[in-house]
Amino acid sequence: MTTYARPYEVKASDLDANGHVHYSAYIDAAAELRYGFFAERGFSAEAIRQMGITPVYTLVVARFLREVRAGETLTITYLLEGLSASGARWKIHHDILKTNGKKACLLNIEGAVLDLRSRTIVAPPLSFLTVFQEIPRSPAFAAIPERFPQA
Repeated sequence: MTTYARPYEVKASDLDANGHVHYSAYIDAAAELRYGFFAERGFSAEAIRQMGITPVYTLVVARFLREVRAGETLTITYLLEGLSASGARWKIHHDILKTNGKKACLLNIEGAVLDLRSRTIVAPPLSFLTVFQEIPRSPAFAAIPERFPQA
């Protein structure tokens, strides 16, 4: 398994009233990493929108393990934990690591590809799916169903 990771410098605007990084800052930083991964492969956020699709979250789970404060540099990893055969649905895992290598936060994100016109979940174009398949896979990777479980 290879790893894709990027550093992230914690800013004062990432902090909550207690001086800790607020949950949405972790989610936003991880999103920037994912968009960067696709942009490096020719799919900027604008290019994705021009294809008439966009990735959307369907579930976000965060587990906070250690305090993080402004000025710290974190490392955010990117692993694919699940993908449907068509690429319409996906699961991602991010470890957010302190400089000492200890985990500060774990993010598990499930999502889907949304057609911007019909507002429905769709399979992405093959070129986009090919990039999804380049994301390093988690040891826990498993194929996931095309359809969401019934509530």
